[in-house]
Amino acid sequence: TTRSCWEEKYRPHLLKVDKSRLDIENARKQITKRKQEGKWTFYGHLFIWENMRQSLGDLCLYESMLLDPDWIHDYCRVYTDFFKNHYRVLFEEAGIPDGIWVYEDLGYKNGTFCSPEIYKQLLFPYYTEFVNFFHSYKLPVILHSCGNIESILDLIVEAGFDGLNPMEVKAGCDVVRFAENWAKDLVFVGGLDVRILESGDRAAIKKEVERMIKGVLNAGGSLVFASDHSISSQVKYSDYCYMLELVRNWTL
Repeated sequence: TTRSCWEEKYRPHLLKVDKSRLDIENARKQITKRKQEGKWTFYGHLFIWENMRQSLGDLCLYESMLLDPDWIHDYCRVYTDFFKNHYRVLFEEAGIPDGIWVYEDLGYKNGTFCSPEIYKQLLFPYYTEFVNFFHSYKLPVILHSCGNIESILDLIVEAGFDGLNPMEVKAGCDVVRFAENWAKDLVFVGGLDVRILESGDRAAIKKEVERMIKGVLNAGGSLVFASDHSISSQVKYSDYCYMLELVRNWTL
């Protein structure tokens, strides 16, 4: 609720590694098991933005970003070190995965929660540092962000993220348009409008699957086919399987 509350009651508990926060044994078992099965394994977690939104609340967060940016920098500094130190232990004692997911919803339906310039000043230096940390282990990093984030895609690329998910269509994103502009920089994971699946219209499903694959490939991009958001209970299993069949049987 206040900077003093952060400094007195929270910050001191984040400065040292606390192994009780890590399920090392289970992580080691899962990494070993999935690699033996030949599956791509990853670690993933929320990072500074989602932590701040949940800890400070939106009102306190947005006011403080304008009125007390030094507090925001301190919060991001402490948590960036916190995550790096704990991931380092996880890598050493549980094993190194094949990649990393970072979950940070930076946008909503109409755009980003803050201006690109505010994000650039207060958040993205820490994203860059975090991504570089994982790159030092030769790990690709995928950013998950719901909402309309097109205005900060250049920042996302500059921070070094290797992949982007999920490109939410109802918020104005379009994986084909993104590929036309950032194909050389990002792998795209997602992008199929889940509302088309919910409609049950097989012709529409087929049309959109073909548009996505052709569009991304023609732009020279890389696509991991998936929906643009969670699969809702309104999607019939048979329609979902139909979509997968289209993708799996795709030929140029």
